[in-house]
Amino acid sequence: MAIDRVQEFALAFSHSREDEVLSCLFGAGMLHLISYIPSDDSQVNTAVPVSGDVCRLQREESLRHVAEELELARATLSYFNEVDPVSKGLVQSFFPDEVYVSSADMRRTASMASGRGYADMMRGALTLKDQLAEQRHRLNQLEEDIAVMSPWVPFPLDFGEVSRWRRIAVFACSIPSLTLAQASKRLANLGSAVAIDTVSETKNTTNVVVACMRDQADNVRALLVTVGFVEQDLSHTAGTVTSLIDRLTEVHRMVHEKIEGLQLEVASFLARKQEIVVYREYLLNERIRLEASHDITRTEHCSVVTGYVRDVDVDSLKKLCAGFGGIVCMTGDTTAGDDTPVSITNNKWIKPLQILINMFGFPVYSSFDPTIFLAIPFLVFFGLCLGDALYGAVQIGVCLYFIHKYKQSTGVRNFMMVFVYGGVAAMIAGALTGGWGGDLISGTYLGANNPIARLVSALTVINPLTAAFQFLVIMWILGAINQLYGVCLAIFKAARRHDYATIIYDCIGWLLFLPAISALLFIGTKWGGVFRVGYLAALAVGLVLLVLGGARQGKGGAKVVTALVNLYGIQSSYGVGSFVGDVLSYSRLLALALTTAILASAFNMIAALIKMPAAGFVVNLLVRVVLGGAVLLFGHLLNYFMGAMGGFIHALRLTLLEFFGRFYEGGAPRFRRFGFSSEVVKIVDASPTQGK
Repeated sequence: MAIDRVQEFALAFSHSREDEVLSCLFGAGMLHLISYIPSDDSQVNTAVPVSGDVCRLQREESLRHVAEELELARATLSYFNEVDPVSKGLVQSFFPDEVYVSSADMRRTASMASGRGYADMMRGALTLKDQLAEQRHRLNQLEEDIAVMSPWVPFPLDFGEVSRWRRIAVFACSIPSLTLAQASKRLANLGSAVAIDTVSETKNTTNVVVACMRDQADNVRALLVTVGFVEQDLSHTAGTVTSLIDRLTEVHRMVHEKIEGLQLEVASFLARKQEIVVYREYLLNERIRLEASHDITRTEHCSVVTGYVRDVDVDSLKKLCAGFGGIVCMTGDTTAGDDTPVSITNNKWIKPLQILINMFGFPVYSSFDPTIFLAIPFLVFFGLCLGDALYGAVQIGVCLYFIHKYKQSTGVRNFMMVFVYGGVAAMIAGALTGGWGGDLISGTYLGANNPIARLVSALTVINPLTAAFQFLVIMWILGAINQLYGVCLAIFKAARRHDYATIIYDCIGWLLFLPAISALLFIGTKWGGVFRVGYLAALAVGLVLLVLGGARQGKGGAKVVTALVNLYGIQSSYGVGSFVGDVLSYSRLLALALTTAILASAFNMIAALIKMPAAGFVVNLLVRVVLGGAVLLFGHLLNYFMGAMGGFIHALRLTLLEFFGRFYEGGAPRFRRFGFSSEVVKIVDASPTQGK
């Protein structure tokens, strides 16, 4: 349960075996190659003869192929998401969309990739996409044609044949119903033989057929234009409108069947969506493997890969190198200092709490892994904020359900285990503060002589509802202890760095001064003269150490100023001002505990008021059970959700800000394993090295 010790290494091999070596290293997944962190050009020895990349053309061709396949995979998955969009509920949206595969599945993916099996499948799917789009466009056009022709079904003649008549012109048109009478009157006054007949009517439009002498057709059209005439060209019809619509309907049916057939083919491709997702992630990792060759150092005689390896993997690296004839040189402990990539290993019970470290940033290499040290204060704060035994039990049950449901997801397990631990802490805090669904399990609702209520009362040490100020003082004391605990961890960090001056003048000085000044202000002589002499001596020694620590940071006349401001914390890593402010910030624990308890008790009271005694015993019982139970269920679930979220956020704040600031130094680069890595695809039966 610590930061893994790492060593620098250099691996030399022949130029012709670069791809083979990188493939072996990638498959092992145990190294952090320097190619993944910015290189310092000033460190390159220009006196060493440099050789070119003999496999460059082949590798660039592979990279182009990977890029093309990636684009194809993304286009295919985008189309699949259009066809079958993933819909997730509120609860499912909090969980990752992960795909779990075996090592055999990954080997099969690599085999199909080399045989271009996935490329053919994806091109087939995208071809179907184009065909479907074409057929749907055709279907829409047919539906539009049928809609245009439908109003003219009652007309029995063939418009195509009528258009070839020599003396008589017949044309179809649509006229606003309000102007139809006006159009008929104007046609009658035209002085020539004109006939108009209504074919069909819609809400505001009348579809009519107009017949006239062919030499008068232009005059008739010009007159009808003035009344809103819109001509419909039906001369392209072969046969009657009814026969044409029948033919269009048959074609529509055939196109629709073809679309259904294409959709079935798409569904067969869609069933292999997970394979395409795995293939896309394989391609992304293949690109990483190929691009790693860009930063290989090439001398006249060999190629060299450099990076970092954990101490526990050194022997495995040497055996791996012996297998392909490489020469590995271990240069010993890292010389990069706090720029060394950090790897942290914890057991499965502590590892879930590492999520808090991930939020803040990894500790620098010369420091230590604080996961185990923050576990107790974080869980204590969360338990006090939620502070209800029933809520804690519900939280444990819900989290265990999701752990079982997503048992293959390490991320879900670790995240839920944090809340399982928090649920245990909430149960303990609730039992000690009398929080059982608020005051649900108490004499108020169970009766004064109920044995369960008496047990709950016996377990209660302090109830924040009835002793708020005393509870607040306890929170301040708890905060002060936690702050001093952080200073102790600062001693541990300084000792690892052999920084004994910081330990003496800074850390020990504050450990003596802060408790002593607190005893002087709040205890005085209440505990006797011996105690008073003890804390005054501690106060004097601590004050001298802090003043000396501040003075050693100044120069000349500034020594006096820096010695004084060191007490406030401007020069020091801590100070009186910081201590007071941080301790007072622990008052939020009381506020959150009171909020949870008061709301829970309020919902209990509302549910108890729901009754209808005048309606009879049975009806009254049903009303109290149904309506009262609904109020309790809704109210307590809402209160639990707000309490759990508030407890997690504020416990996290008290840890990352008020606690970590005393000793933690984060921001270190992470140990990035040169191997398969994906946020989406997880290999469930990977080797121990790959799975970490």
